Amino acid sequence: MALELRPLRSFLTVATELHFSRAAKRLNISQSALSQQIRALEDNLGVVLFSRSSRMVELTPAGEALLEAAPRVLFEVDRTTERVRQAAAGISGRLAIGSVRTALTSITPQIMRVIRQECPDLLLEVTQLNTPEQMAAIANSRLDVGVVREASPHPTLSLEHLVSEPIVVVLPEDHPLAEQSRIRPEDLADEPFVLWPRPLGADFFDIVIGYCRGHGFSPRVVAEGADIETQLGLVAGGIGVSLQPAYFANLRMVGVTFRPLLGPAPMIALQLVWRRHDQSAAVRRFIDAARAVAHRIE
Repeated sequence: MALELRPLRSFLTVATELHFSRAAKRLNISQSALSQQIRALEDNLGVVLFSRSSRMVELTPAGEALLEAAPRVLFEVDRTTERVRQAAAGISGRLAIGSVRTALTSITPQIMRVIRQECPDLLLEVTQLNTPEQMAAIANSRLDVGVVREASPHPTLSLEHLVSEPIVVVLPEDHPLAEQSRIRPEDLADEPFVLWPRPLGADFFDIVIGYCRGHGFSPRVVAEGADIETQLGLVAGGIGVSLQPAYFANLRMVGVTFRPLLGPAPMIALQLVWRRHDQSAAVRRFIDAARAVAHRIE
């Protein structure tokens, strides 16, 4: 047995009016068509819903039970229909987002604010992951979309540039070089360095090493940190200096200071990544929001 919605709505109108002629007029159908719908509903349920006489229409006990339940059924159907339509339009449902720590200190929160304003019923789940982890998670459908840093092309993923900022020098706040407004790269040649482990971001690691070698030295790496907080903590403790994207200055870590480099410095790109053939409306909304925010920034 399956309840059809149109006869159920007709039943509610008759149950409210307790008069077939008035109910038919409200529904803008003929009285005979209404009577056929009610008979079909009764046949479907195997019960009699109305007691009819020449003078009056009354609900049977079965009709009373259906009158109590029908509004809840129709409400849930309407609510489910709306949710399905919203999900199809990308304004409800769930969106699993990845972000590198760099972006979480800059562009990702701004994108999420735009999405929240446009789609308050869309559940945003954000996970901080490095670039290789995000690429794998999106390719395997564990994440829907991500913001990555200096990623290499991938056969099944789309990459799009969002924003770029230069690398800067991170120094202990009491370091002699901190007194300068800009740092000559050559002045870092004898400094111990704190860097990211190469497996966590080979492209960025190679940019830093290549920049140093381009200025006549190979950095002497004395410590590595699996996250930016660890690296900045090592710099604050006097273990070494570091080269990092300028985005991280937003963290305002105690004990360190950020200084721009003298001369051209490599630009570090943040990129948007998603599955190339993903047709999700929610993913498309995130992409549009990211593009809008990036356009404002740059």
